[in-house]
Amino acid sequence: MSPPHDWGRTHAVIVAVEAYAGGAKWELSGPANDAARVMRWLLERGVPGHQMHLLASPLAENEGLLAGFTQARRSTADRANVRRVFQEELRHIDVDWLWVYWAGHGVQAGGNRWSLLYPESRTGDPLGLDADNLVSLLRTAHLPAAGPGRATVVIDACRSALSPREHAQAQAPETIAAYPETHRSRDIFLMRASRPGEAAKNRAGAGVFTSCLMDRLEAASRRDAAAVPDLTQVWTEVSAEFDRLRTIAGAGQMPTVYLKDWRDNESHHLYPPSPSELTGLQSIDRDMLTLLVGAALTTRPASAARVAAGLCKELDSGLPCAPDELDARTIVDWSLTRPHGTVTLIHLLASDGVSEADAEEMRRSSVQLARGRWLLCSEYDALIGLLAPAPHDFAKAFAHAAREEAVGVVLTDTEPKALTDHLEELKVDERQLPRLLGAVERVAATRAADPRAEQLREWSLNCATRLGESMLSALVNRRAELTERATHARPDTDNQLDTEDRVQIRLSRPVDLSGRRTCQVWTRTAAGVESIETQDVPVPLTDLQRTVDAILTRHGRVHRTLVEFFVDAADLELDVHRWRIGADDPVERSIGTDFPVVLRCTEYRRPEQEHLWQRRWKRVATAQVDDLHWLPASLTTVKAVHGSVSAREDAPGAVVPAAETHRNAVFTACLFGGVPVVVWRGGNEPGSNEEELRSLLDGGSLGALPARLRRLRAECDVDEQHSGGRLALLWDDPGRPLPRRLDLSAP
Repeated sequence: MSPPHDWGRTHAVIVAVEAYAGGAKWELSGPANDAARVMRWLLERGVPGHQMHLLASPLAENEGLLAGFTQARRSTADRANVRRVFQEELRHIDVDWLWVYWAGHGVQAGGNRWSLLYPESRTGDPLGLDADNLVSLLRTAHLPAAGPGRATVVIDACRSALSPREHAQAQAPETIAAYPETHRSRDIFLMRASRPGEAAKNRAGAGVFTSCLMDRLEAASRRDAAAVPDLTQVWTEVSAEFDRLRTIAGAGQMPTVYLKDWRDNESHHLYPPSPSELTGLQSIDRDMLTLLVGAALTTRPASAARVAAGLCKELDSGLPCAPDELDARTIVDWSLTRPHGTVTLIHLLASDGVSEADAEEMRRSSVQLARGRWLLCSEYDALIGLLAPAPHDFAKAFAHAAREEAVGVVLTDTEPKALTDHLEELKVDERQLPRLLGAVERVAATRAADPRAEQLREWSLNCATRLGESMLSALVNRRAELTERATHARPDTDNQLDTEDRVQIRLSRPVDLSGRRTCQVWTRTAAGVESIETQDVPVPLTDLQRTVDAILTRHGRVHRTLVEFFVDAADLELDVHRWRIGADDPVERSIGTDFPVVLRCTEYRRPEQEHLWQRRWKRVATAQVDDLHWLPASLTTVKAVHGSVSAREDAPGAVVPAAETHRNAVFTACLFGGVPVVVWRGGNEPGSNEEELRSLLDGGSLGALPARLRRLRAECDVDEQHSGGRLALLWDDPGRPLPRRLDLSAP
């Protein structure tokens, strides 16, 4: 225990959710009991009752567990009260230490974010709070700058994975912190009872993790009632207790607990289920795998010994029994002692002569036993061995590489092991490079001078070789691409667009006078092109705006993702960059403020003009904005504009001066003539002139123009008199065409 602490200067927020709008099948008995135990311990330490917020929605039969805490400021745990307490009421506390406890249902929702579910949740609508954002709030202006100096957060809730269909439809949990983190000096000790994709454990009406934690805290308090609990020591004791229980038959499943200590050091304590703990589909899959392994061993009498020898090395473990007692069930159960064990077992069997068809059948049967796992134990251990001891700057570079490789996926972890686990789980087409290998190659390319880079390349090469010829070919191609990019990297890359991070949106023509349209949306990332939305029933533009908003929330990176609208020539006047996004956010803004937005058009391209289009586009990489051709304002016909464009075949693009009444003629001539870049100002703004437009586009790299126009649009939100808000840009990259259109015709 640490030196004495004034418990009167402690505040607590306790959240317990048992009853949900989803009805009986959502009910969870246990959080009320756990919350009562936490509050009782705090009261016994000397925390005043009025310095506790109790946000509880218990089951009727558990109401009595909380009835005695009459001095606490009690409310239901619904969304409005949670937001009120954390956003407003904590601003007024004057304490040294804040405790936050949350128990209830949780899921891994939209964007792979951890959602702590509100009582309003029901089937198909899991409404919840972003757990990571809740922790982040404690270092913002929602708490007084002068205190508390430290906070302890305990979350005993599941982070269960939804089904693929439910996950695709689930909204991301809401964020609660309205301010940025400005109090980084505030120490936070975070403990939680699950990791991504896993459930917390509940037994006999109490959370297994909370019960073990409180046992240790209460025991420490009995030794010295006035002292501050040494949470690092308490954590060590909790982990040791779970290790002990794990060896006891019938002890039940253990939670997978996670810690971030006072110094932001992270650690996981993993408790993979023992074979006796597997239930439901897992038990069926285990039996199926056992039968298949048994069949393979029967035809190869010596195979069991060879596979067991391989498992000894891969699992870093001795034999589970005498050599003559090895059988299929023992070998399968032995493999289940490691998260990558079943994958390793199947690989060893395939290496020992099992046919690919039989090995594939084993893989299908083991999906539930090793969800998201495809690395062998030795491959996983080798990668963690390279990344885990790396210095902070290398770990930071790996985290950046992971986010670049997995565009559109929310990766909040920075610790290499957690990132490795998350990247491994991201599924891709079998012909594409797994995101984990891509991230390893990225960090190796950017940190080529570091000795680890060559070791990481060797690791990914060995891994790809094991996965087959197509994967090896994909790795070689990616490696060459990344090496070339690193060699030719420019110092102003922050102002250049990431050509592997795009959202491409095809808007149809209006189908009727009301302006209803259809749309299709693709993402273009390092992993390839993916169709993510098809709206084949015509809807109003307002509905399409909401669709685009939701897509950018999931797949866009603010200021970085290029948003391309493919429209017909007649629709180039659409002010798509002014479409509003973030209707539920505290700040009203447009797409063009948050993202570089450009227009593209596939009409009027002629084969005989395409070489001009390609040649002009090549100039974009090295040209300046001043190299654009300014079309004379007096041109009023397609013929005249085309003549002006043809006379400047070296120009990478054109600028349409002032508010032009003959823009249709300009668009037709430029598109037909193979001009890839056109800048104009939409609408008919009175008083606008060419001199003003020239001042907005004065100098700078042409490649940075989409990002530059985004900043100009953002400045218009600061100064409404700013004239750059309606600037539109045709940015027609021939190397990134519109993906093949789907056939939406009815059968």
